[in-house]
Amino acid sequence: MKKRWFLFVLALIVFFPFQSSFANQGVKDVGKGSYSLQYPPIDFDSIGDPGYADQQKEPPETIYRTSNVDGPMPTNRWWSSLAVDPYANNHYAHPFSVRQNEKGLNVFYDAPHNVVVHENSEAGTWHIVGAISTDFTIGHSNENNFNDAKVDDYGDWHVRSLAENDSSSLALTYGVGIPYIYAEYTGGHAVIDFPQNPQVWAEEGHVIGFSTHDNKHYAAFAPEGSNWSLNGQTWENPSEFISVAKLPDTRAETLALFGEHAYSVVRETRANFDVNHETNDVITTYSAETEEISGESGNGTLFALYPHQYRHLSAGNVIEGMDLFTIRGDMKLVQGEQFETNLTYTGVLPSLPNAGVDAERLSGYLHEAQDDYPTGQDTYELGKYLGKLSNLAPIADQLGEQALGDDFRGELQQHLEDWLQATDESNAIKGENLFYYNQNWGTLLGYHAAHGSAVRINDHHFHYGYFVKAAAEVARVNPNWAQSDEWGGMVNELIRDFAAGRDDPMYPYLRMFDPYSGHSWADGLATFDSGNNQESSSEAMHAWTNLILWAEATDDQELLDRAIYLYTTEMSAINEYFFDVHDEIHPPEYEPEIVTINWGGKMDHATWWNSGAVEKYAINWLPIHGGALYLGHHPDYVENAYQALKGTNGSEDWNWWSNMVWSYRALTDPVDAQTQMERRIDDYTEFDPGDETIIERGSTKAQTYQWITSLASLGQVNPDITANIPTYAVFNQNGESVYVAYNYDSDPRSITFSDGHEATVEGNSYYVSQGGNGPPPTTPPEEPEQPGDDGKVIERDDFTVTVDENEADRVLTFTPNTPARYVDLHYRLDDGSQENVRMQQEEGRWFLMIPDVENKSLSFRFTYEKNGPQYETEWFSYP
Repeated sequence: MKKRWFLFVLALIVFFPFQSSFANQGVKDVGKGSYSLQYPPIDFDSIGDPGYADQQKEPPETIYRTSNVDGPMPTNRWWSSLAVDPYANNHYAHPFSVRQNEKGLNVFYDAPHNVVVHENSEAGTWHIVGAISTDFTIGHSNENNFNDAKVDDYGDWHVRSLAENDSSSLALTYGVGIPYIYAEYTGGHAVIDFPQNPQVWAEEGHVIGFSTHDNKHYAAFAPEGSNWSLNGQTWENPSEFISVAKLPDTRAETLALFGEHAYSVVRETRANFDVNHETNDVITTYSAETEEISGESGNGTLFALYPHQYRHLSAGNVIEGMDLFTIRGDMKLVQGEQFETNLTYTGVLPSLPNAGVDAERLSGYLHEAQDDYPTGQDTYELGKYLGKLSNLAPIADQLGEQALGDDFRGELQQHLEDWLQATDESNAIKGENLFYYNQNWGTLLGYHAAHGSAVRINDHHFHYGYFVKAAAEVARVNPNWAQSDEWGGMVNELIRDFAAGRDDPMYPYLRMFDPYSGHSWADGLATFDSGNNQESSSEAMHAWTNLILWAEATDDQELLDRAIYLYTTEMSAINEYFFDVHDEIHPPEYEPEIVTINWGGKMDHATWWNSGAVEKYAINWLPIHGGALYLGHHPDYVENAYQALKGTNGSEDWNWWSNMVWSYRALTDPVDAQTQMERRIDDYTEFDPGDETIIERGSTKAQTYQWITSLASLGQVNPDITANIPTYAVFNQNGESVYVAYNYDSDPRSITFSDGHEATVEGNSYYVSQGGNGPPPTTPPEEPEQPGDDGKVIERDDFTVTVDENEADRVLTFTPNTPARYVDLHYRLDDGSQENVRMQQEEGRWFLMIPDVENKSLSFRFTYEKNGPQYETEWFSYP
């Protein structure tokens, strides 16, 4: 009996091994971290809120796709509902609006008279709504009730659906930027049904030009010899292929132009990018592979370009006079196999340098922030806390408070290493604070989840971007931690989930980002009548910033290029569709200066919660960080937005998130921002996540003070001057350029700005110039900056310089008012080459002798360290 019991227990061990010190087969180890391969054992009974408990489940089990589509399934697309619902919800494949159903495809498009601007004054919301209806339905002659439509193929901006019953099938290809819908049949032929009789204005047998009852223009194309049969509201064509085009007008030349490409079916779409790190050009080539219905290679197509594309068009010619209206602005046509855009990358920083701050006051705020705590343990609330600490650590370092910076990073490490490990001390899969790989969808899900991040695959760039921010800050100081066999492997796993490169075997390409629309989509499944959406565009920019910082910290060139492409492209789309900085997109009757949520089929000045006036603006500003300077690139717009918010609010007594408004105000008027800040910032005495009137819970007094004060010292951000280093910014202070850069390398790095200014940035240090534009002069300026009254002394707030003559030699002495770790002298004699020399130190003074200066002009400047950042003086001349 005992033996039999022993054998039974042994069998249990074999088939159900204990989760102890043995390897857990349900997890995948990645360096020192791991993720679960099994849905984790969530303790639902411990979750009091049923809605929050529902957030902890998995995405839908069923994916509507054919055998042609395998591998990781794309989500967060404008067409994602096709993979989720039997027939999909509305798709806004601009310039079309379409919807699948059991009969085929309902086709519609917005005209100006369809767009409605609506204000709900009681809720403080505004809406720009494009209608969705049916101008006609593309159907199948022998099938009126398809069971479903599945994803059969896709590219960077197109999708092909397949509906089939028995021997009948209907394949439909459409996409954003494609002014055609292609329909291919088996077991029958083309049928178009109209709810109202259209007006036919061109009838050429196999080609029909027609307009709807409300004067919207289309053309239907069939192969030559396959003539249309028009029978009232039902049209048929015996062909197994047709295409339908949206037309800007009814001119014969327009019909002829669209006819040239009506039989070239789009089979592949790609947006490939190239980053030039010397010029900061981000060149994107949009190409389409087409196939003639005869099976031969196509002769190109017509591309419909969004405003963020044609405004930066560098290759390809716009066809004048054929614009297509959409709610996202007019689209312009380009003909051919590809077109190209050129954007400029404007740089990011791990944080602003401490410029002009009161060190003692800032130190006090930093120490106060040590009492802050996470406002939740889901991926978003914990993420916001990680982002907060990540902003504080480099500020502390710059103050020379290394121990405090290390404390912040130590807490970051603790949280990261907990979440990046899927098992507990007994090697059992945890029920919270872990990531689980869902193989069905090819996605990494964090639990506890929030805002649909698990069940809908929402917001991964928002949530995981904060984790990457924290990892990048740890790696900035401790690169060994970021090695792939340490914790860097799991950080890269998170990045692959929301921003993978092409052909990743586990994750879809750029899950969150729409290469053609130019911005991210936040919703994974997109099962809304208005299509997909994104609210916090600024958190998308935060994510791409953090990829840049992580790539710099880990020397990952491929990721760096991808991240710069994402950052720069999303910025261009935000300026158009969220901010409308050119005042060309939003209708004149729409009063707010911002769209808070962009949808495929509408634009909202509203949030996903009941919000006040400030939140409807600031959700597209937060978090404030070293990559947020793009918010100030269009100062006229910033001023208009601020004044509009102030008008709506009624005063500068902000009802919520006051520090967000101050920080935004500082981009154009830091003096006013400082005045407002000083009135209220110290009323916030301790962290209270329930009261965000003064400080938004993801930010701090310390960073708010540092951001506003530093901008007052640095000036207005200037995106027109670039640098050949990814981590830089340039400012304009009273007409003088101020150059900032951060060097992630351990060795000094020489960089050049596009206006010719040159600098050497010490390893793991900030560089900040003070005054001066461009390279050193080849000859002394007409009115040189001379030493002081006695001809030998230069005095500034930060330093004193003396020039002593010793026969033909000159001795320069630089005395900083605060201790400096180094001082570099840059000088030129007459029109000779520039010399760069580290000065010698003696009792806090730095000196260097320049020989043989007599009868020669001497131009010189200094680079010096002050409390962490590196500063640069203007150029001086002697005599």
